[in-house]
Amino acid sequence: MTQVSRVPLRQDIWERIFDLFISTLVSIKNKKRLEGFVGNLFSPTERIMFAKRLAAAVMVAKGNDYQTIRQVLRISPPTIAKMSFRVKYEGEGLMPVIEDILRKDATKILWEEIKDLFDVPTKGKNWSRMGKRKFKRKIRIQELEKEF
Repeated sequence: MTQVSRVPLRQDIWERIFDLFISTLVSIKNKKRLEGFVGNLFSPTERIMFAKRLAAAVMVAKGNDYQTIRQVLRISPPTIAKMSFRVKYEGEGLMPVIEDILRKDATKILWEEIKDLFDVPTKGKNWSRMGKRKFKRKIRIQELEKEF
């Protein structure tokens, strides 16, 4: 389990190292490079913990119930409650990020629906292939809507 020293840092030192941490994360634009950085900096347990917290916050924002979140993420009700509280009452830093995530999900669904609209048969086209593509897209849209 992650431990923090009982001896607190001076406020000015804490602010400098936290600023360094945040500015480093922001400066990494390449996904592979960021994955390598996070993979080397955090332990496997810390990576799982952070990822599950973010996923729980997104699921709470989407309106999922505690039981669903617990079954999907395998986290305890107190952890879900903590993330729910943060999303609902302390979310000034968390909500813009969650909104971006939800917007990306909505965009994926929209593009699948647009593809479906423009998949019309033309003279000499195979209707059965078009039907199969439409069916696969409907399944894909349902999967995207069910994610998290």
